[in-house]
Amino acid sequence: MNHQVQLITELDASVWRLLWQNLSAITEAELDWRPHPAAGSVRGIVGYLAWFEEWTTDALWGDGRYRTDDGPKPYLDIPFVEVRARLESANSRYRRRVEGLKESDLHKRVSFLRKQELSVLDLLRMHPLHLAGHRFQIRYIRAAYSRMKSGAKPGRRDTMDTWQVA
Repeated sequence: MNHQVQLITELDASVWRLLWQNLSAITEAELDWRPHPAAGSVRGIVGYLAWFEEWTTDALWGDGRYRTDDGPKPYLDIPFVEVRARLESANSRYRRRVEGLKESDLHKRVSFLRKQELSVLDLLRMHPLHLAGHRFQIRYIRAAYSRMKSGAKPGRRDTMDTWQVA
């Protein structure tokens, strides 16, 4: 495997593990809570990540959602357990596809949602950064929810939930 792809894969695995740690023991109320009426919910973010993982995997194959979707199609109307299963399944397919990439595949061009052309290598580079960005959104929402429920003041660090790691 290409050295850059190996490093990206290791970063991906780390962010993936932290994402699920940050989602541990989440309640239905937390999934749907929004810090502001115009803000997203954790359910919406994870539903979007499930779609994005499927789209990215298909972009590497050049089929499926890559050919049909020209914008995000998050999973919002199905139970969270199903969204999680879709996300995990898509990530497994993504990892298998990345493991099978050849050096020549890395230079192929893909259309990012019909808005921007980039190389497969650039799509791989973007993947853990994208996941990490949404992971921190989830941390923010869960921390705000926790403070709201406990009455704690913003910035207090004397009590941290187990999901607030790294």
